[in-house]
Amino acid sequence: MRPMHRLPAVLVLVLLAAAPVAVARVRVPAGVELQRYATGIPHPSNLAFDGRGRLWATSAGVQAATADGVWLVPRRGARPRQVVSGLFSALGLTWHRHELYVSHIVPHATFAPRHTGRVVAYSGFDGRRFTRSRVVVDGLPVGRHRVDSIVAGPAGRLYLGIGSESDHEPSSAELAGTVVSFRPGGEGLRVEARGLRNPYGLAVAPGGRLLVSEHGRDDLGLHSPPDELDVVELRGRARWFGFPTCWGQGGAPCRGAVAPLARLAPHSAPGAVAVARHFGRWGPSAFVTRFGSTFRENPTGGDVVRVSLARLGRRRAAPVERFATGLGHQEPLGAALGPDGALYVSLWKSGRVVRLVPRPRPSPPRAGGTRVAPPTALLRVLAELCHALFG
Repeated sequence: MRPMHRLPAVLVLVLLAAAPVAVARVRVPAGVELQRYATGIPHPSNLAFDGRGRLWATSAGVQAATADGVWLVPRRGARPRQVVSGLFSALGLTWHRHELYVSHIVPHATFAPRHTGRVVAYSGFDGRRFTRSRVVVDGLPVGRHRVDSIVAGPAGRLYLGIGSESDHEPSSAELAGTVVSFRPGGEGLRVEARGLRNPYGLAVAPGGRLLVSEHGRDDLGLHSPPDELDVVELRGRARWFGFPTCWGQGGAPCRGAVAPLARLAPHSAPGAVAVARHFGRWGPSAFVTRFGSTFRENPTGGDVVRVSLARLGRRRAAPVERFATGLGHQEPLGAALGPDGALYVSLWKSGRVVRLVPRPRPSPPRAGGTRVAPPTALLRVLAELCHALFG
C-alpha cells in the first residue's frame, strides 16, 4: 500500500455523538475550517445539492425504520425535514433535469423473501413533499450488498453502482458487482464496469471519467486486500476490475484486470466520492469518505482522504493523503461538493452533516497599489512616535 502523506494540521473540536453528547478531536489541514451544518438526520447515507443550493440527504439504517427516505436541509442550522418516507436502504441520490433520482431496495421491510433494487425519480416539490414520482429502473439484484450511489454523467446518462451478491464468490446475476448506466427514462441500460465487490461512491472527474470507490473482500485477513479508488473509462466495452479472483496480488488471477487509481487501507470501507477542480491551496482532488472497518483488531477508516487527480490518466498510482481524521468509527459516509466550494460530509451514527471550508488564498498586492505595513514595522513606527512625544 502506498504510504499516506501527513499534512500540517490544526486541531478542531466538534460535537459528534448523538446521545450522549461527546467531544471528539477532529484534525483538518491548515487552511481548512470545519463547521457544523446540520443535525438530526437519522443515519444520513449520502448527500446532494439542488440548483437552489439546498442540501438533500438519504437516510438508511441497518433495519427498516420510519426515518428511511429523503431529508431536506434548506440552509445551515435549519431543522432537517423528511420529505420522502418508506425507502429502505436508500444509499444514493442525485438531481438531474429538475428530478431527484434515489436508489433504494424494495420492499420496505428488514426481512423479506426477496429484496430487489430500484431507482425512483421525484419531481414537483411544493416545499413539503413531491407531487410526482416514477420508477425508472427496477428489479436490480441485491444480496450481501445493495444498490449504491447514483450520479449524472456524460451524454445525459445516469450511473449507478450495484454491489455483489456475496463477499468473495461470483454472483449469479449478470448485473451484480457492476456499474451500470441508463437514460433518464430508464431506457438503454448497459454495464459500464464489471468485477466490483461494492462500488459505493461514484463521481465524475474532469475529462468525463467516472471515479468509483470499491470495498475489498473480507475473507483474506485483517490486512488484505486494500480497498480502492478506481477509474472507469466510459468508452468502449466494459472493463473488469478484478473481483472476486484478483485483489492486487498479481499473476494469472489479475491478468486483464484494471489497476486502481489509488489503494486505500484494507477494510476502511470507502463511501462517497466528491470531486473538486480546486479546493483552497489544493489542485484537482477526489475526496473519499472512509466509513470504518468492521474488524476491531484493525480499525481503519473513520476519516476523509484526498486523492490527487493531477496525474489522472497516467499509469502511476495517485498519491493519497489523510485529509480529515478523528471523525469517528463508522461515521463519515456521504459526501458532496457544495455550490459554495465547501466539502460536505455526513456522519452516519451521529446524524450530522459537517462541512470543510477552504480558506481563500491571499491576493497578491496590485502593482502601484497601496501597501500595508507588516505588523512588526507598524509597531516599530508607533514605538518611535511614542518616544518622540513622551521621551
